[in-house]
Amino acid sequence: MNYTRIYLDNDFLMEDELSLSNDTSNYLINVLRKKNGDQIRLFNGKGYSCLAEIILKNKKSSIRILENKSFVSPRGIKILLGQCLLKPEPFSFSIQKSTELGVGSITPLRSKRTVVRINERSQSVRLSRWKKIAINACEQCGEDWLPEISNIQSLENWCTQVKAETKIVLYPKAQQALSQISFGKSLAIAVGPEGDFTPQEIDLCKENGFIPVTIGTRVLRAETAVISSLSAVRTLCGEF
Repeated sequence: MNYTRIYLDNDFLMEDELSLSNDTSNYLINVLRKKNGDQIRLFNGKGYSCLAEIILKNKKSSIRILENKSFVSPRGIKILLGQCLLKPEPFSFSIQKSTELGVGSITPLRSKRTVVRINERSQSVRLSRWKKIAINACEQCGEDWLPEISNIQSLENWCTQVKAETKIVLYPKAQQALSQISFGKSLAIAVGPEGDFTPQEIDLCKENGFIPVTIGTRVLRAETAVISSLSAVRTLCGEF
C-alpha cells in the first residue's frame, strides 16, 4: 500500500504520540483531507521510517507510532554535489532533482562567474527554503535519506576539503568523457554556474584531485547538467 510520507525529525518509538507542526497538520487535514485514524508513513531523513496513525483532538492533530521503526542504508554510490549558485528557480530545481537522484550532500558554491550574491542575513532563509524543497522531494520519491545542505562556500574551500574516492568537475573543454571514468564508493562532483568555471578554477580543481570531464557537445543549462551527470553516474554504476 502506498502511504502518504511525512518527514519528522524524531526518534520513532512504539506507541509514542508525537505533535505535528501547524504546516504539516494543515497539509494532512486540509489539503489531503486525512481523517482520524488514517495511516501515514513517517521518515526522519536518517534512514529510519515507520507506520503511524493520525489522531485528531480539538481541531489539532498528532500522530501515534504503530510499529517498530525500520532502517535502510543509503543506496548506491555516495555522491557529494558542489553546485555553484544559480538564480532562485533553477537552483531550487537543481536541489529538488539532485535529492530525487539520491545525493548525500549539496554544497552551494561561489565562483568567479557566479551571478547570484547572497548576504549572510538572507543565507539562513535560503538554507531553510532549500531544506524544505529537499524534504518535499524525499516525501514524493520515497527516499529515506535527506541530503545535508551546507552553508554557502567558495569553490576553493569546498574542493580543498571534500573527501571522496573519485572527484570530477564538469568542463565542456575537457578531453575525457564522463563515461570513461571508473567510480569507487564515493564521488564528489563540481558543477559550475551559467558561465561555467574559468580555466583558473579548473586548474584549482585539478590541483585538488578533480578530473575535468565532459558530458557531451551540447550546451546544457547548469541545472540540466546536474540532472544529466547524476543520472549518467547512476547508470555507469549499474544502478539504473
